[in-house]
Amino acid sequence: MEKQVENTIQKVFVNVNQVWQKGEAVSLDDKTFKIKSRNNPSFEMLKNSRNVEVRKSLDQQFAEADTKRRMEGAFISFEKLEPNIQESILEGKEQLIETTYINDGKLKESIKMVQMLYNSTYGSRLDVQIKRKEQVKLEEANAYQYQFTKDEYHDMVNEGKTIQFTGTSLNGDTFQKLAYYEPKLNDIRTKSALSANMYVLGQILTKQQAENLNKGEEVKITIRKTQKGPLTYMVRWSAKGQRFLYRNLDKTNVKEKEAKENVTAEGEKKKNQLNNALSM
Repeated sequence: MEKQVENTIQKVFVNVNQVWQKGEAVSLDDKTFKIKSRNNPSFEMLKNSRNVEVRKSLDQQFAEADTKRRMEGAFISFEKLEPNIQESILEGKEQLIETTYINDGKLKESIKMVQMLYNSTYGSRLDVQIKRKEQVKLEEANAYQYQFTKDEYHDMVNEGKTIQFTGTSLNGDTFQKLAYYEPKLNDIRTKSALSANMYVLGQILTKQQAENLNKGEEVKITIRKTQKGPLTYMVRWSAKGQRFLYRNLDKTNVKEKEAKENVTAEGEKKKNQLNNALSM
């Protein structure tokens, strides 16, 4: 009896026209996939082909084979990295990698910040930023054809603040970016800015909320429909960590109230003790 193959959709990465892209695959038999990827008609290919890779998790954003090749081009061995670091890089998160090498009879150290990025036209690439020998100077503090001001430079380097700026592409298009100083690199790093219509805690960000978050401010977001009723959070955006930071406002208010009550009670206790001592 012929073996039946389960007709389940699998998330894959596939290499088409020298670009690794996401796709969905269905098993036609034990050896063959039928795949549909972005902007391409459906096609068949062997499951054991080196040009297809089943995604290991929903968070994985880049093919392992593609990532390995690009990191080797930057003289970094993907296999020698810790499993959690490998996983993080495949998810598109930045990682600081420290390596050593021998040059002119001396052991030298190399520190690089690496991150896999994706462009819809050119596919994936590895962004590599090498640690400067000295702290970046004001006149060298620029990105995307934008020169940071003296105040912006001071806020990033001395105050640890994230600032928002307007970058310009080579063809003249402008866009919003975020920048901060990374002491481990002695340099400034940039990230994409948040925009309106993004979802946070199931709610759509307004233009004003996005602008406030990009400035490093907290914004109040209320989830109206929960089993416990409306829940309010104070939300902040970490450009460095590329993630939202949440603070439950209701719990914070309760803790602050309890702290004030404890301070008041302690003050009353000491006052009573003092009065008792004076009346003796």
